[in-house]
Amino acid sequence: MEIPAKVKQAAQYLVEMYGDHVEHLGQYQGAEAFYYHFPEDITAGPCPVYLVKDGAVREVPGFEALEILDSFVENLSETGIE
Repeated sequence: MEIPAKVKQAAQYLVEMYGDHVEHLGQYQGAEAFYYHFPEDITAGPCPVYLVKDGAVREVPGFEALEILDSFVENLSETGIE
């Protein structure tokens, strides 16, 4: 899926510092979820998640972002993909 311009704009400060690493996660509670993953050589806190619903983008930082990311990891383990 192509990353929406609004998500790229919300993550622009990270893209400028570390490069373009925005990925699509899937559907989360009625919104499209995207996240910024830091390059492997960068030690940072949780990856921010961006939720897009009804044309609006909400950046989700910290522990809430971890919960969202974890929900996708659990979904993968249920499918047998590891």
